[in-house]
Amino acid sequence: MRFLGFGIFSPEENMKIDEELQIKLENGEIEPCFRLYKWKGVCVSLGRNQEEKEFPVKVVRRPTGGGALLHGWDLSFCIVDYKNGRNFMRFYREVSKMFYNIFKEFGVNLKFERNKSYSLQTYYCYFFPTFGELKTEEGKKVVAIAMRELKNTFLLHGSVYVDFDYNYASKILNVKEEELRKRVTTLKELGISEEDFKTLLCSYLSSLRGRAFHPHT
Repeated sequence: MRFLGFGIFSPEENMKIDEELQIKLENGEIEPCFRLYKWKGVCVSLGRNQEEKEFPVKVVRRPTGGGALLHGWDLSFCIVDYKNGRNFMRFYREVSKMFYNIFKEFGVNLKFERNKSYSLQTYYCYFFPTFGELKTEEGKKVVAIAMRELKNTFLLHGSVYVDFDYNYASKILNVKEEELRKRVTTLKELGISEEDFKTLLCSYLSSLRGRAFHPHT
C-alpha cells in the first residue's frame, strides 16, 4: 500500500484530504494508500451526522460517523482501500487486529470490546468503546476509528493520543478532569514513543503495497 507521507494541516485541510482520497480511489485515479498526519492547533471533529455544539476551539465535521473527538495531541491516520469483497465490519475488524498486533509488539496487551449492546450514551467518541474497538484492561479506549464506504471503496481514519492535556481538555469539553483520566490513555502513558509507533505503523501498512488490504495476523 502506498504511503503518502506525514504532514501537519488545518482541521479543514485534513478532512478535505481524507474525503478526496476516497473519491479519487473510487474513480480509479489513485491506488490504495494511507497517510499519517497531525492537526494545526487544538480542535474538535464531529461525526458526519452529529448534532453541533459550541466549543471554545475550532470545530470541523468529518466525512465519517461516530462521536466528537478532540484533536491536537494525537497522531492521526487515513487509509483508503477497495472493498475486495469485504463488508464494513470485516474491514473494521482487520484494522483493529492490525493495531492490536502493533501494540502487542510494544508489550501492551489490549482487549477487544465485546459488548454489542452499545447505544449512543455520550457525545464523545472516547467515553464508551464500541464493539470491536481496542481498550486497556482498565477499559480506556486506545484507538479511535471512524469509517465511510462508497460503492467500491472504504475510507477509514482515526487517531491515537500521543499525549493529552487533561486540564485544558476538561475546559474545552466541559467534562471533569478525573472523568477524562478514566476514559483516555496515551502512547506516553503506555511507555511508547511517538516515533517508534509511527515507524511500526508505517511498516505494517507499507508492507501491503500492491496487495489487497489484509493486515498481519
